[in-house]
Amino acid sequence: MRIQIATSALILAILATQASAQVQPTAPTGGDVGDGPAGHGSISVAYFDTAIDDFWLRSNLKLPYGAVHMLGTGLDASYNVSDDWTVYGGIRYFAGRSGGPLPNCPTLAPPQCAGQPPLATPRPDAPFLDDGNYHGAWQDWNVGVAWHANIGNTYITPSATAYIPTHDYPTYGNAVVGQDLRQLLLDVTLSHQFDFTNFYYKLGYGYAISQHVLGINTGYQRYDAELGWFVNEKFSVRGFVTGRAGFGFRGDLAPPPVPFPEFWYERQRTAQHDYHAYGFGFDYGFGDRYTASVSIQHEFWGDTVYDFKYALEARLTRSF
Repeated sequence: MRIQIATSALILAILATQASAQVQPTAPTGGDVGDGPAGHGSISVAYFDTAIDDFWLRSNLKLPYGAVHMLGTGLDASYNVSDDWTVYGGIRYFAGRSGGPLPNCPTLAPPQCAGQPPLATPRPDAPFLDDGNYHGAWQDWNVGVAWHANIGNTYITPSATAYIPTHDYPTYGNAVVGQDLRQLLLDVTLSHQFDFTNFYYKLGYGYAISQHVLGINTGYQRYDAELGWFVNEKFSVRGFVTGRAGFGFRGDLAPPPVPFPEFWYERQRTAQHDYHAYGFGFDYGFGDRYTASVSIQHEFWGDTVYDFKYALEARLTRSF
């Protein structure tokens, strides 16, 4: 029993400094890209604001381990190359500030981590990001393709989205912008408007194929469900739930059989980042071509991931 407790305490020290980027609103997938006539498309700009406090070591154990605030912006575009096919892409920029314990001097860490970066770290030039100031960087490109079909008045949209880091950005610390991973997300969305009503539902499932880090599979599965109401031709409201089940490292397990300093440095990239959240949003069309969209979500369950109090996304889209 004591060995198990000691192991959990050690893993807490390792994982309680996971970055928040994995629970920020993500780039749109094919299910979010509307179908339309060939030659038409859209361009949009987005603003992201995410506040994190506390850390889920396991789903039944939440630990107070400091606050992280993330701000970001994104640019996305889509184009219908035919009536059935859409291509899309975008880029993200994030800046983060951490008010929690410094990652190079964590509670319960091994002696070689106290007061200095881990010895023999594979990246001795790892930048120090948790000084209470905002630090920002370009995150990942996303590029994808979606196919649209209408089968029995149910719209089916399978898609494939590649995420490619813009550069080798830092992943060591609390206030980092992402996991610096190459990923391919295979996604399918089903949507249907109920007959003789202005209500619709949308269901989505995604499977991310991701690179392995220290022999750990960093991929994940994603689940989404949405219920919406077209109030009128210009205004709609929606409620949704979303979740993620990762294949990465779990908080109550022993580290993989690699040198501890190497695992310490890569802890952000290897954690499973499991969570469930709920939220609501609205879309408002104005003019002939513009749509303003706002959504906010709150995490209600987590496992080996920060607990985000809210994740806000505001977006302005122009169609053409």
